[in-house]
Amino acid sequence: MMNPATQGSEDLHWNLISLTPEYLETEHGGYVSALEAALENDQIRNIALSGSYGVGKSSILRELGKRHDDRVVELSLSTLAPVEVSQLDESVPIQATTPTNRIQQEIVKQLLYREEPRKTPASRFRRIERFQWGREIVTAALLGLTLAVIFLLTGWTAQIAATFAVGVWVHLIIWGIAAVVAFILRWLLYGKLRVKQFSAGAATVTLDDNSVSYFDQYLDEIVYFFEVSKRDIVIFEDIDRFNDSHIFETLRALNTLLNTSPQIEKPIRFIYAIKDSIFDRIGLEDEGRKLESGIIEVKDPAQAEVMRANRTKFFDLVIPVVPFITHRSARNLATQLLRQIEHNVVPELLDLAVRYVPDMRLLKNIRNEFVVFRDRIFAGEGKYLDLSETDLFAMMLYKSTHLTDFEQIRLGNSNLDALYELSRDLVKENIKRIDGERRALQQRLVRINGVETRSVQLGERLFAHVSRVAIAAGYQNKNGTDSFEFNGESISDLKSAQFWKSIITAPDDAKLIWRSGIYGETLSFTRSHIRAELGDSLDVDSWNAEDRALLNKQIDEKSANIEFLRSADIGDLIERPEFLVTYEGTKQSFASATEKLLSPGLAYQLVRAGYLGRNFTLYTSIFHGDRVSPAAMNFIIHHVERDQMDEYFQLETEDVDAIVRECGTNALKEPALYNVAILDCLLEKDAETANIMIHSLDALGARQKLFLQAYLTVGKKPFQFIQRFTDLSPNVLFYLVNQVEIDDSRLLQLVDTALTNLPTTLQHTDKSVANYLQTHYTEFSVLTKGGMSAQEERVGELFARGNIVVPNLTPLSASARSSFVSHSLYDITFDNLTIAIGDKKNIALDTIRAANKTVYNYVLEHLHTYLKAVDGFSVTVDSCEEFISVLEELREQEKPCLSDVIKNASPECQVADLAAIPKSIWPEVALHRRFPATFNNVYQYVVENGIDARLATLLTKTGKITEAEAAEEDQKVMLANTILEAREQLPSVTLRVTLVASLCLEDYLDSRKINVEKGELFALLLKQNIIEDNVESYQCLAATDWATRKFYIRNSTKFISYMTPELVQDDLAEVLTDEEIDDIIKRKIVEQSEVYITDADLHALSALAQLAVRYESTIPPDLIVVMAEEGVPSQHIVLLLEPHLNTLESESLFRIMNEMGDDYPKLTAVGRSVVRIPNTPADCALLESLKARGIVSSYRKNNSDIIVNRKHK
Repeated sequence: MMNPATQGSEDLHWNLISLTPEYLETEHGGYVSALEAALENDQIRNIALSGSYGVGKSSILRELGKRHDDRVVELSLSTLAPVEVSQLDESVPIQATTPTNRIQQEIVKQLLYREEPRKTPASRFRRIERFQWGREIVTAALLGLTLAVIFLLTGWTAQIAATFAVGVWVHLIIWGIAAVVAFILRWLLYGKLRVKQFSAGAATVTLDDNSVSYFDQYLDEIVYFFEVSKRDIVIFEDIDRFNDSHIFETLRALNTLLNTSPQIEKPIRFIYAIKDSIFDRIGLEDEGRKLESGIIEVKDPAQAEVMRANRTKFFDLVIPVVPFITHRSARNLATQLLRQIEHNVVPELLDLAVRYVPDMRLLKNIRNEFVVFRDRIFAGEGKYLDLSETDLFAMMLYKSTHLTDFEQIRLGNSNLDALYELSRDLVKENIKRIDGERRALQQRLVRINGVETRSVQLGERLFAHVSRVAIAAGYQNKNGTDSFEFNGESISDLKSAQFWKSIITAPDDAKLIWRSGIYGETLSFTRSHIRAELGDSLDVDSWNAEDRALLNKQIDEKSANIEFLRSADIGDLIERPEFLVTYEGTKQSFASATEKLLSPGLAYQLVRAGYLGRNFTLYTSIFHGDRVSPAAMNFIIHHVERDQMDEYFQLETEDVDAIVRECGTNALKEPALYNVAILDCLLEKDAETANIMIHSLDALGARQKLFLQAYLTVGKKPFQFIQRFTDLSPNVLFYLVNQVEIDDSRLLQLVDTALTNLPTTLQHTDKSVANYLQTHYTEFSVLTKGGMSAQEERVGELFARGNIVVPNLTPLSASARSSFVSHSLYDITFDNLTIAIGDKKNIALDTIRAANKTVYNYVLEHLHTYLKAVDGFSVTVDSCEEFISVLEELREQEKPCLSDVIKNASPECQVADLAAIPKSIWPEVALHRRFPATFNNVYQYVVENGIDARLATLLTKTGKITEAEAAEEDQKVMLANTILEAREQLPSVTLRVTLVASLCLEDYLDSRKINVEKGELFALLLKQNIIEDNVESYQCLAATDWATRKFYIRNSTKFISYMTPELVQDDLAEVLTDEEIDDIIKRKIVEQSEVYITDADLHALSALAQLAVRYESTIPPDLIVVMAEEGVPSQHIVLLLEPHLNTLESESLFRIMNEMGDDYPKLTAVGRSVVRIPNTPADCALLESLKARGIVSSYRKNNSDIIVNRKHK
């Protein structure tokens, strides 16, 4: 600060106050008197004037110096700076760098420099004196005279006189020249020569390696100073700021040495200006202890004072200076200082300031700086900034108490800059958090508000589903008297919210019952089925309308908090602890972070009270330029110039105008100017200029995305912005769907706006965009309200490029439907197809083809889906005339699809002649019996495909082949043989034979060409007169089984005529024993037994014996012998022998009886043993014959047998 003596006219205008100490008699007079009184006492030689800074110690000592000017030496250590280690070299002894020696060095320098060099001629140090003209002229004259005498004595004068012929004046000339030369040399070299130890100006004093301290090394110089100067009072100021208690020991020792020195006649007094706290170190450090830890450890103040008590050994008298400026009086002083100038500083700031700045000089300096800064900053262009004098005074307080940090403001590296950035971080973090919470609340509110609409939509969809199921089940209620029941309660309206509330609260197995009004048919649908079919979660939360008021209140609170954060200054944020910010790695309140950053004290209080706000930079320097508001200037300084984007910074319209004017419109493309308020203003006033910023957002970099998120969250014109953004960027939909974080309803509106303003240029889409558009297409006004055919066509093209297919065309407007139908952008469903072709009942393929070829081609590409859609609702082909043409176009389709088309065609759809359709589809047509089983059709099919399962199905259903009369015989024979061979495809023998019979063959089939199979085939062919009844036909069955041949024999009318022993040899027993074989055939064999018995087995012989008995036929004895030998049962042999007993010789009889079983062989000879045989009439006849032959003597009949007594001899 300039001294008043040197102030110019400008200073006088500012009316600045000097900062030099000011002596006040009323406050300081007593202390001066006390010091003077102490000086009168020769025993008091070390006096301490103690008190804190600003209490007036300097004023007291300066007044004492004035009163005793010839006795006082004032020494100040305020200019002594610490020694940096980097400044030392090997020439500096290590002991010279201690704090005590540094202080001693400065004291020695100042003492030696106090007196004029001429008054200390005995000093070892030569110092520069002022050039004494008179003395130097006399000295030069004497030197010149000396030189002239030397020249005279040496004879050089005579030589010069002879040479130059100057005569007697030569002596005077030599003297004059020598004197002038000496004077000039003295004048030129004066002050240019220095000694090593001491130099003027800087007054350097060095310390030898073997010296302990400067006082020791220069003690003789110090004593000499006081001896010659006659000064006896030394005032030490600022000696306490080094907190070095050891210096007091050395000074007291110096004082003692000086006062005991014989050269000094009167006592030397040392007066120290010190602060009270220096006493905390004195004494304890003398004992080798560090005071701070010691005092802190002692909790009793009295005990701590005892530890300090030995401080009095350093001073003979301690005079305390009582502060006359307190926090209370400082306010009055500050008021008085400011009262000298006009100002608008609020008293509250002064009250705050004086609590932390009670120092007189500091208050004066703050007042001066306030005056200067106000004059310079508020002048010129600054007057348009609308700055506050209160805030300026607060900044001056900060400057005076935080000098270094104030200087860093210009560079943007101050604590206030850090605090400002922290406040903006808080705003961004909390707006993002609050907006997320608000979105969640709005999402819930949207679902609750949409209950009525949602109920109607769900009700319509449910009714349509029930109707389709009823129709598919064959329940058609044409008079509309359907009724519904859910959980036992009648439902009058499926579209009511009450019904859907009951649905969502019901268990999954709860049933909705539909009942027809005519016949009473019913259908049931479980809740889980309804939920799956409608694709709705049916969650409870979205139906709770009672929460609407609470949600609205919470949303309003969130919105209010966002608005507060956008406009809040730093001080406002401190008062809201609920808003946290990340500082030093932890989440904490802004007040806590501010206190850590600024430390508790004046700066923190100034910020908290709002005196140091976000515009603090405006109070630190002069700004030039156009008229700019404070907010605009602050934005430019903190954000534009530093390229720091702040999207939420609050700006008014005039602020935006000033920023654009100051920075230029081209700067709008820079992220530093991305700001919600700026874009709002531009969209309202100058949309073309806004396009500069909007177009730059297309890059979608990190900062672009941040700004887009912010604007769509809190911006006032988001829809106007999206309208322009859509026109300028192909990435709008991609960004909205994939990256922006806003509530669903707002997002839907923004996407709708983008679609409504869709340009002709391509839009970038991906799977997420496609899914979103597909999910929400019914909610886009551009697609549902109509009247924008051009835009609807563009949206249709967008959907087409993204291959986005909508599930239902019903919600779309007529023009939108037309666009989506033309681009085939809809699911193939019954409802969609009826809309696409304009036919509400019939969506058969031929109907679709006639109505819309594009739809028809789309259906053919997705035939499988089409078939699902029409299943149960419509035939696939309606017109019989179009059936063949449709089949022609479907021949390349997959067979399952083709098969379903044919299957579900109208029943009237038939192919009269297979030749009219491609051969590749014959099998599918045959499968579904879509051609008549005429000979021509069947023959063509068999020639092409043989008899496969599909034709077999048709033939099985028809059971005959028609129109075969006119066919060629060889074709009929071929077809007949093929049919008969199709045992796998036509397993029914009856069907095959029936089909062959329907061919009306003119000739018999060659049985040898027919594949023989077990069963009734040949029998039925024989029965149908398809094969000839002869030996050849029967012989074909030789390799089959008896059952097959039996069927043949039974159906043959001529078998007996060509039956031979060879023909039935293997089946003789079966023929004779099978009850189904005609007795005529059996009688013939019995009658011709002699022929048929050859090679007959026991079974056949036994059967023949039984039949002969039954038919009462006589078997020749020779055959009876064979039968007996083969083991035919005895009861049969006895019966066959009965007719021959009277004629048969005994030898033959006995031969037969010997082959018989049981006891019959014993009856051929006499003997004593009793023989038992069955009791039958034939046996009795045999015994009578034997009795007559002399073998049997007697016999006796029992119940079941006969006891025979043979003769003994």
